[in-house]
Amino acid sequence: MSERTEESILRVEGLKKYYDTSSGFIDSLLGRGRSVKAVDDVDLELREGETLGVVGESGCGKTTLGRSILRLIKPTDGTVYYRDEELTAVSNVRLRRLKKDLQYIFQDPFASLNPRLTVGDIIGEPLDVHDLADGEERTERIGELLETVGLNASHTRRYPHEFSGGQRQRIGIARALAVDPEVIVCDEPVSALDVSVQAQILNLLEDLQDEFGLSYIFIAHDLSVVEHISDRVAVMYLGEIAEVGTTEEVFSPPHHPYTEALLSAIPEPDPLWEDEQITLPGTVPSPIDPPSGCRFHTRCPRIIQPDDYELTQAEWRSIVDLKLQTGDAESVGSLATTEEESVELSSLTRDRLDELIRSEYSLPRRVSDEQAEEVLSSAIDRLHAGEIADANERLDSAFVSPCERRPPDQYRTGDAHRIACFLYEEENDEHDSAGRADAVVED
Repeated sequence: MSERTEESILRVEGLKKYYDTSSGFIDSLLGRGRSVKAVDDVDLELREGETLGVVGESGCGKTTLGRSILRLIKPTDGTVYYRDEELTAVSNVRLRRLKKDLQYIFQDPFASLNPRLTVGDIIGEPLDVHDLADGEERTERIGELLETVGLNASHTRRYPHEFSGGQRQRIGIARALAVDPEVIVCDEPVSALDVSVQAQILNLLEDLQDEFGLSYIFIAHDLSVVEHISDRVAVMYLGEIAEVGTTEEVFSPPHHPYTEALLSAIPEPDPLWEDEQITLPGTVPSPIDPPSGCRFHTRCPRIIQPDDYELTQAEWRSIVDLKLQTGDAESVGSLATTEEESVELSSLTRDRLDELIRSEYSLPRRVSDEQAEEVLSSAIDRLHAGEIADANERLDSAFVSPCERRPPDQYRTGDAHRIACFLYEEENDEHDSAGRADAVVED
């Protein structure tokens, strides 16, 4: 088994990667360009000999994070340290030398292999770049690498198209191992493979880690895969880290509400399984204009309501959904639907419109808080009058969650467990107080 230590081999502080959306010089000059915040202020550390899983749905910034860490793409801001050397500040010459210790396994095992090169040339290329071997020594090294990843040394003269998906991924792994690295970023290395082949590649990665003492950053969107291979897990949402901790901590309560939704989507191999899956409302917001405060609040089933109201959680979530939809709506018709296709919503009576909107957002005829009901009814009055902006202003000013006001810190819920959610703010204060009390007793 590889020896895992508490020492950080790779450390990421405040890493950001923004993409400019301006279409040219004129847009930039006039300030019309906007930034896609693919990765925004990420802090992580990878410990020697461990596997850090990075998980999240498609588009959350996982791959951009992995490539920014190794400077395959240039970060916008932040620092990355490899054994206390700042990768983000080194020269290109020094970075090229460090790439010997820092390697990458790409997601698509076919697109990442040059179809014009033989397998021997593909694996031998990093040996040539770093002047590690030539001649007979180079040939022997390539054969050893192929056998290490479960292929045959006789495959060196074949081309990538002659192999299956799993075999091509093994070639990609052999190429990464060629320079004897210490850290490998594995970018969804099994997502394009069949389930049976996935298990073979995961077991291979674990065996290689034990044999060579490798440290992995393992990027995936499949939590069951991450649970299998990772020592610690970081959950990403919309460019930020929502939760980080040991695998046991992340897969056991308490959870960030987003992590909880992801875990509920893992299917169980049991025909009698009836556990309730959490369906998140709405769609993932654009990273060009992410929500204020906690970025997950627009979809969070546990969004915190202000102290002014005493609503059920379902009522509060529905009111927030109505507020968000009203802010984006161009017409009243986009807020509700009617089975009578020929009927325009603008021609409906106020009571009928009220009924349709409450039905659309799963709101009762009267919500449980009278003050909230007054605001809601007033907003529907404005919608009936066709004044969408006025309705949105009333909802927006009256219904403000603490989750919208400022971004949450990463609150401690255990020794290594951090959750960026206001639900754990009070618990974090208690945890810190207990820690300070223990320190006083020890003194």
